[in-house]
Amino acid sequence: MSKRPSSAPPISAARPTRRSVLAGSAAAIGAMPFLIRGAKAAESWPTRPVKFVVPFAAGGTTDILGRLVAQKLSEEYGQQFVVENKPGAGGNIAADFVAKSDPDGYTFIVGTPGTHAINQFVQKNMPYDPIKDIQPVTIIAQVPNLMSVNPEVPAKSVAEFIALAKSKPGQLLYGTPGLGTTAHLATELLKSMTGIDIVHVPYKGSAPALTDLVAGRVHVMIDNLPAVLPFAENGNVRPLAVSTAKRWPLLANLPTIAEAGVPGYDASAWFTVAAPAKVSKDIVMKLNTSIIKYIKSPDGTERIRKLGGEPIGGTPEEMLTFVLAETEKWRKVAEFAKIKPQ
Repeated sequence: MSKRPSSAPPISAARPTRRSVLAGSAAAIGAMPFLIRGAKAAESWPTRPVKFVVPFAAGGTTDILGRLVAQKLSEEYGQQFVVENKPGAGGNIAADFVAKSDPDGYTFIVGTPGTHAINQFVQKNMPYDPIKDIQPVTIIAQVPNLMSVNPEVPAKSVAEFIALAKSKPGQLLYGTPGLGTTAHLATELLKSMTGIDIVHVPYKGSAPALTDLVAGRVHVMIDNLPAVLPFAENGNVRPLAVSTAKRWPLLANLPTIAEAGVPGYDASAWFTVAAPAKVSKDIVMKLNTSIIKYIKSPDGTERIRKLGGEPIGGTPEEMLTFVLAETEKWRKVAEFAKIKPQ
């Protein structure tokens, strides 16, 4: 049997016939009106109010950031960008609502690690697929967690706390705003990287957990900076480190957990804008450009930093890459913590 020369093209790469070229051209021409209509729709978008769905109650970091961006978009486009709060199920109620909304470019979600990455590992019945049903627009901001202890805890650094915890396995308690929150998994990440044995005490929100940290009923917390900072500034808790890979501008003198004895540790909250999967790419890119323009402006950057955050931005593709990496990280942590979906 003769062998096909190595220089010959693959069998699947047969030369196109005149008929196939004409058929392909006809298909492309037939699709052009749809592409043109999509581009024109994006050019005139928005022609009516746009909904930003926030998956938590009013007043939290997600809500504040969502309203900040919505206000500036309203000014830019002359159409109202209305924030609608849909709390419940760790953000799943809002995310499912947006995932199943008409993909006409008038409903978006202000997303979090929960809605994009964590909930699928801690909740039994996910009503939507965070990758297939929701498409990225951009990341608004990143907010670090602050590792803090009750002032009576005899540890003034992360290394000292780790040594203390190892000397008292199963005796120290850590508080969180609830099962499956970033605070919960951030602490489990610390446990997985250090081998310490500290016991989880979940609360219904940051406020009651911090109240018990101040009172000494729990010993340590790793929670969102905006929630903890007032207690740290008043001396009610002792901050040990920030959770991000790099030092935080607002607390430049405070080391990172990675610097303070846990190399490679990196955990933070982040906030995004995302759309139903089938929203026009032209509309997505138009919104992406507007959001980045604002959050990177002097006014936007200043406002976000006052909240304890750092503006991020980036393309939809960059956001997707980031979300996929975060999903894999929190999957491993959930497995380590033996979290059973509820």
